[in-house]
Amino acid sequence: MSRKPLNTIAIEQYLDSVRVATKMQQKEIRLSNDQYRSLADSISMVLARLVELQDAQPKEEEAINVQMDGGSF
Repeated sequence: MSRKPLNTIAIEQYLDSVRVATKMQQKEIRLSNDQYRSLADSISMVLARLVELQDAQPKEEEAINVQMDGGSF
């Protein structure tokens, strides 16, 4: 199944602004309407892809081994 690559630019920009704010010891970060919408869309797409990938993984059943030696009488 081919998938379009995820657009994570908004997430990367947000993380960069957090890094800068941390270095500058700022207490808040402000986002414009376009920035927070893009960030929300990117996060939603990443989470949807994660769920899709988790659902696509084959379920592994735990193997149970039982050994019986009959004992001694």
